[in-house]
Amino acid sequence: INTRKRCASNLSVYSRKRSTMSSIKQYGTVPEASKVATEVTMVQVKAPATLSAGYKFDAISNGQTFSVTVPPEGVTEGQMITVPFTPVAIAAEATPINGSIIGEWKDGLCGCCKFGCCHPHLCCACMCPVALMGQVLTRMKMTWLGNTARNEAEYRTTFRNTICVIIVCLLLTFIPRFEDPDPVWVRIEEGIKTPYYIREYPELPLWQNIVNKALNLSVALAPLYAFIVLVRLRRAVRKKYSIRDERCSSCEDCCCALYCGCCTVAQLARQTADYEVQRASCCTDTGLKPIPPVMTV
Repeated sequence: INTRKRCASNLSVYSRKRSTMSSIKQYGTVPEASKVATEVTMVQVKAPATLSAGYKFDAISNGQTFSVTVPPEGVTEGQMITVPFTPVAIAAEATPINGSIIGEWKDGLCGCCKFGCCHPHLCCACMCPVALMGQVLTRMKMTWLGNTARNEAEYRTTFRNTICVIIVCLLLTFIPRFEDPDPVWVRIEEGIKTPYYIREYPELPLWQNIVNKALNLSVALAPLYAFIVLVRLRRAVRKKYSIRDERCSSCEDCCCALYCGCCTVAQLARQTADYEVQRASCCTDTGLKPIPPVMTV
């Protein structure tokens, strides 16, 4: 009886091992990335010929081919029709963003001349770093204060608002201040044999003194604004590209923005754009020349 029990026990253990091995064979492989459909958007397609209702033809949008069905009223050659288009994205796969590698910077702080000494992003970083910061904020869909935008209307005005900050600071710098009154000579002769003169400096009226201090304070707040927003921007870029803060005791964002602001904003511009694919521009909201939408039939 004991022998039979041991045989039955060994048989059950062997059966469990076989079932476990079959499970490993069935589920041990890594699943491949699959295509998933995102939200439907409406695009315009140019009809290749005069077609009747129900006719189907292929169109390409952003490199993806999709089928277009001619509406009930039919189309004529060259007619623009609006049709639904469902973009397809690759799921379960970490892909580079703008040609960069997830988890690390494209280049270092000193890679400013990577695209040449006269590249628009470098010129903008040297002459007007706040403007380049506004362009990178727009790419990251952030407001001019360094916060995440709640809708498209907020981040579309980011570059314009940063330019307004620059203009206001320049105007405040060139506004003339109230000057101190000229000194006056006062004769002192009471209680002494030989009178003498002393120079007195009259004080500014209170309201003029307040205006001077307000103007000086406003100009001093401009660098503080640029520092705070740049720190927020760099933190957001690191989060998007999964880049760790490994230096300066977790104060890397603050140190880079404080000691090397121009190089920092230039690095962020290179990180958030692929200048080898899309040309740079100093006068656009994103610092990039717009690419016309791809639509062929």
